[in-house]
Amino acid sequence: MERIFKTRRIELKRFYLPNHLYFVTSVIENRRKIFTNNVNINVLLGSFDYYRKEQEFKIVAFCILPDHFHWLIIPTERTDISQIMKSMRGFSARKINKENNQCGRLWQHQFLDHVIWKDEDYKQHIHYIHKNPVKHELVEDPEDYPWSSYRNYYLDDDSLFKIDKLPL
Repeated sequence: MERIFKTRRIELKRFYLPNHLYFVTSVIENRRKIFTNNVNINVLLGSFDYYRKEQEFKIVAFCILPDHFHWLIIPTERTDISQIMKSMRGFSARKINKENNQCGRLWQHQFLDHVIWKDEDYKQHIHYIHKNPVKHELVEDPEDYPWSSYRNYYLDDDSLFKIDKLPL
């Protein structure tokens, strides 16, 4: 007897606090490794920058891995996490699909986020973000991974992407 399982989307309840630091993770549908070429990475970085200005939020740290990215961001009263993610992911999906001559869903439906409450939590998350390429065995040293804010913090290098740096 064949069983048919139905899946349903569960909408996560969001807790919005303007001017607070959030840790955010967003993953590509089916964990496809689309951020292995510079074109797709640059589209995503361009989306980060455009919507940061458009919706007036701060990007404190980031890391783009082959199938997901991490952010530390600070939304303002003007917008919230859901609006930021909807805009940025929608725009980047359309542009990446066009660049790669494909169509369909790019991002997983949900994204994960939580508020950073303490300085200690901030430091743990920023180290987690910067060490993620090592964890995924992409490099041996975070300094060798070009697609994160590690260089902004530890090498004072803003050449790839300017972040809204906070003290460590």
